[in-house]
Amino acid sequence: MLLLGLWAACGQTLPEDTVSSRLAWRPPPLCMPMTCESQGLDCGYAIDGCGGTLQCGECAGDQACGGGGVPNVCGPQPCVPSTCEARGATCGPLSDGCGGVLDCGTCATPEVCGGAGVPNACGPPACVPSTCEASGKNCGQVPDGCGRVLDCGACGPDETCGGGGTANVCGRAPCVPTTCGALGKNCGAVSDGCGGVLDCGTCGEGLTCGAGGVANVCAAPLCQAATCAALGKSCGEVLDGCGGVLECGACAADATCGGAGEANVCGAGTCVPTTCAALGVNCGRVSDGCGAVLECGGCLASETCGGAGTPNVCGRAACTPATCEALGKDCGRVADGCGGTLECGACGEGLTCGAGGVPNVCAVPGCRPATCGFLGATCGAVADGCGGTLDCGACTAPETCGGTGVPHVCAPPEPVCVDRDLGSALPVSLKGSTVEARDDHAASCGGAGAPDRGYLWTAPRTGTFTFDTARSAIRSVIAVYADGCGGEELACATGGISYGGGSRVAVTLTQGQRVLVTVDAVAGGSFTQGAFELHIDELRATEAGACFDGMDNDGDRWVDCADTECRDEPRCKGQGCAHHDLGSALPVTFQGETALSGDGFQGTCGALLQQDRAHLWTAPKAGTFVFDTSPGNDPDAGGHALYLLTGCRGTELGCSAHPHPTTKAAPALKLTLAQGQSALVVVDGMARPDRDTPIRYTLHVTEWVPSEAGHCHDGADNDADGRADDADPDCR
Repeated sequence: MLLLGLWAACGQTLPEDTVSSRLAWRPPPLCMPMTCESQGLDCGYAIDGCGGTLQCGECAGDQACGGGGVPNVCGPQPCVPSTCEARGATCGPLSDGCGGVLDCGTCATPEVCGGAGVPNACGPPACVPSTCEASGKNCGQVPDGCGRVLDCGACGPDETCGGGGTANVCGRAPCVPTTCGALGKNCGAVSDGCGGVLDCGTCGEGLTCGAGGVANVCAAPLCQAATCAALGKSCGEVLDGCGGVLECGACAADATCGGAGEANVCGAGTCVPTTCAALGVNCGRVSDGCGAVLECGGCLASETCGGAGTPNVCGRAACTPATCEALGKDCGRVADGCGGTLECGACGEGLTCGAGGVPNVCAVPGCRPATCGFLGATCGAVADGCGGTLDCGACTAPETCGGTGVPHVCAPPEPVCVDRDLGSALPVSLKGSTVEARDDHAASCGGAGAPDRGYLWTAPRTGTFTFDTARSAIRSVIAVYADGCGGEELACATGGISYGGGSRVAVTLTQGQRVLVTVDAVAGGSFTQGAFELHIDELRATEAGACFDGMDNDGDRWVDCADTECRDEPRCKGQGCAHHDLGSALPVTFQGETALSGDGFQGTCGALLQQDRAHLWTAPKAGTFVFDTSPGNDPDAGGHALYLLTGCRGTELGCSAHPHPTTKAAPALKLTLAQGQSALVVVDGMARPDRDTPIRYTLHVTEWVPSEAGHCHDGADNDADGRADDADPDCR
C-alpha cells in the first residue's frame, strides 16, 4: 500500500499490465474475529471482536447462562433467597435457602414459636407431660395430661393398686364385697369383687337375663324389625315395629300409595292422608295412610306413650311403688317411682352415702377406679388404678392397638383415606376422636396440619342431605367429596352451627352415590384434636319431631331445643337432654366423667369447646338445696364449671367454676325450689384452655344448712361456702 501511495503521489502512470495486477491484489485484513470456543464461552450472545455477534448456544435445564458468575458460561442457577412471608413463617430464625438466616420475629405472650407443633409459627406452649413421680403415683396406668397414658408399675404381693384409698398408689385395705344393687345387676351370678359370687336372682315373665345387651340385667328380647314384604306393604314409609322406618318403594304412574284405601299399598284413586288428631293419638309415630309417617309428639314426664294401654296415646300405667330393697338403696331419700319418697336410712360408722359412686348406697370412701374414657384408652386391657383391669375393647381395621406407638389407643399404622364405611345408614349419629389420628386430608377451607377422620357414606335415596359436627370439642372442618377418595370436593365448611366447634354443609346426591366425609380441624391453634360428633340426615323442612338427636336437621344453625320449632316440646325442660336423671334422691353423691359426652352446653363462667355432662334433679319437697362438686380425696378431679339451668336451653340460675377444685375450694350453688320443680345440673370441663380434656367429678345435692357442723363426714359442702367437711371451719 505504501508503494501504491508513492506512485499516486508522484503522479506517474503505470504500465497497463502492472495496473491490472495491482488491482487484483488485496491487503491482508487488520482484524481476526474470535469464536465462542476461542473465548471459552458456551451460552448466550457475545461479540467476535470485529464488530460481529456470536450465538454461543443454550444451557441445560438445571443451569443458567452466567449462573456461576462468569458471563456467557453455563453455571448453577442463581439462588433467590426466600422470605418469611413466602414460607408462611411468623417467628424465629429460618434459613433463606441461600446460606443466609431470616429473622421472622417473635410471638405475643402466652404463645411461643412452634408451640402448636408447627415450626416457625406462633401457637400455645406445647403440653409438658407429667410423670408417675410428679403425680405421686406408683402403680397402674394414669393420664399424663397430654392425651397419653403412663404405666406406673405394679404393687408388691401384700398390696393392691389403690388399696389404701388413693388411686394408683399401692396400699393395703380390707376388701368390701359389693352387692347386686350397687352393681346395677338383677339376674344371674356375678363376682362380689372379693373372691365371692353373688346370686342376683332371675327375670320375670317376658324378660331374659342380658337380653338388652347389658350382662346380668333383665330386659325384653331384642326387637326383630319387620320387612315391607312381611307387612304386605309396597310403597311409602312404614314403621318396622322396632322404632325404625322402612322405605317400601314407589307406585307406578297409574297408582298412588294408599289409593285403594289400604295404607302403604299401591292402588287406583286418590289417597287423603290422615292426621294425629283424626286418629285420636298424641304421641309417637304412626302412618298417615298415604306412605308417610306422622310424628305425633311426646308425653309429659309423668306419662309415657301407650302407658295406659292405648298405643300412641299418652297415659299413666298403674303404679306400684318401689322399695328401698328393690332399688338396691340403703341410705338417704329416693323417689318410689310413683310420686312418693322413700327414706332408706343412714350409713353406719366409717361409711358414706354414695361414696362408692352409686347414689344412695353406703360405701367406704376409698379408691375410685378409672375408666377407659378417662384414661383415653380405646383398646386392650388397662389397669383401673384400684387393682382391677379394664377391658377397653378392640380396634377396627385398618387401625391397630398402639398403631402410632401410644399404648392402648387405636390408630392406623400408616396413613389411610377411609377410617370406616358407614354404608347407607340414615340418620347417622357417630361419636369419635381425632386424638392419635393422622393428617390424611386437607379441604379447600382448612384442615391441613391437623389430625382427621374419613368416612364413606352412600346415599340411600335421591335428595338433599345435611352433614354436621354439632357438639364437637374441636374447631371442626367438615368436607364432602364425590365418589370417595380422590373425588371432587362438593362442600366444605368451618362453621354453620350456632354454638361450639360444630360445622355444617348440605349436599344434593342421587340414590347410590357414594361420598367421602372428612372431619378435620382448623390447624395452627388450639382445639385441633379431640372428641367430635358426626351427624348425617336428610334435610328437613323443620326441626320439629327431631328435637333430641343432637343434629341440625333443617339447616338453620340451631340444634334441637335451641331451635324455636322445638321449644314447646315438653322434654326440652330437661328430660330430653340430661345424661342422667337423678330423680328426687336426697342427699345425692354422684361420681361421673365427661369423656364422650360431647359439648352440648355453655355456662357464663365455663370454658368453650370442652365436653360436659347434664343431670336432671327434681326437688322432693319445697326448700333450699346445695349443689356442689367438692372432690373429696380424689387427686385426679379436673377443673370445671358447675351451672344450673331451667331446661335444655333454659335460663341459667347460677354458675360457679374452679380450675383446681379441692375440699378447700370447689364450685357450689344454692337454689330454692318448690316441690316437684326440676333443675338441670351441668358439669362442664375446663381442665385445659387449648385442648378437649375429659374430667371426672363428684356431684353432691344436699338440703342447705347454715353451718357445716354435724355434716362433717359426708363429702358435701352443705352450707354452700365452697368448703367441705374438715376443710370448713365449722368442723374444726
